[in-house]
Amino acid sequence: MTIHLLSADHRYQSLDEVARLSRVDNLGPKLMRALPYLRGAVVVRTCNRLAILVDAPSRLAGSGQSGSDVAPAVADDVRAVLAHCVELSLEQVHLRHLAGHQAHLDLFATAAGLESMVVGEREIAGQLRRAFHAAWEEDTLSCDLGRALEHASRTSRLVATQTGLASSGRSVVAVGLDLATQALQDAKLRPLKEVQVVLVGTGAYAGATVTALRELGATNVRVYSRSERAQLFAQGRGIGWVDEARLAQALDAADLVVTCRGLGSPVLTREIVQRVKTPLVILDLALQRDVEAAVADLAGISYIDLLSVQRAVPQAHGEQVRAAREIVAREVEVFERSLGARSMDPVVRRLRDHVDEVVGEEISRLRPVDGCISADDATRALRHLAARLIHNPTVMARKAGESGQQDAYLEALQLVLGMDASPSDTLTVSNKERNVFTCAL
Repeated sequence: MTIHLLSADHRYQSLDEVARLSRVDNLGPKLMRALPYLRGAVVVRTCNRLAILVDAPSRLAGSGQSGSDVAPAVADDVRAVLAHCVELSLEQVHLRHLAGHQAHLDLFATAAGLESMVVGEREIAGQLRRAFHAAWEEDTLSCDLGRALEHASRTSRLVATQTGLASSGRSVVAVGLDLATQALQDAKLRPLKEVQVVLVGTGAYAGATVTALRELGATNVRVYSRSERAQLFAQGRGIGWVDEARLAQALDAADLVVTCRGLGSPVLTREIVQRVKTPLVILDLALQRDVEAAVADLAGISYIDLLSVQRAVPQAHGEQVRAAREIVAREVEVFERSLGARSMDPVVRRLRDHVDEVVGEEISRLRPVDGCISADDATRALRHLAARLIHNPTVMARKAGESGQQDAYLEALQLVLGMDASPSDTLTVSNKERNVFTCAL
């Protein structure tokens, strides 16, 4: 088993390119159907990232490839599926590819907010949880991917409590609202506590925006959504809501519009915006823009998009970042040791079955004899003997897994016992069967 991480994000690609690659629904199930050798797939989408985690075998059947030779083939296959889904050529799909240890490091650092546009932001933790649960519901979450995400989430909490990165309240939403506040002042509009705000969208970012606005003192907030979820969203947060019939009126009265719908088609077009009163500040937090580009050219409109937020992001404190990366490195080491130990579970089961079979054969030969030990007593004695015999090999198997010495252990086991106990890399059980484990995510 190897975990691969393929990503397009703000660090290496333009936000427009990331948005173009992010517009595929149900990407996890599509990958599993197209690449049946995958054990699992998890897709993480944020306002500036598409991350695809796949769990692939260490060897591809019939290819003769193993180890590092497999990684390029897995990456090419995933890119090919994504290219087909977004109707681009393979050459147009650029994904950064990491596998094994490097993938674990990047995943844990991403969960801790260290690879975010705003270093230390906490929104990524919720986005990872949603990706985890989506994969669970779609039956694409393998056991090892689940454990990796759970441990990455736990690492995120450690970074938050043991460093000062999360204490400053950094987030894309917070930086965006700082820019919007300055734009309100420049336009000589009312301060944020007094402005009328229209929020477009009802997703996770919309919820974070309401929370941030409330912390800044804004009280006159109304939400609009084409999905007809606006009323339920508003009632749950104590704000107003706007339906389609009242949208034009609400925009006309607004000082600030915040959009975070991100469904790929603009909800605010030039035609709509040019009819509203100005000055007006528009903050577009959607990766797939909610505001038509031509709106930025209209007189009296102050338009702030994710690129503006990216340019305005404050630098994180160097010492805090170093401390966070030390925590990440330590937790990745712990995770990989546990992963190595668990990789020997099939060996332990086979070893136990082997000894149990031998003991069973001996028990079948026993016959009760007057004056001698009973068959039941002999059975118990043999079972106890088997348990004692198997204890040390079991402990050593797990230690071999933790230290990366699985192959040496297997060779010794075959030499001593003459049994083939290689860990299976071609499991055929369903994902739901593989996913029976406790997760604190």
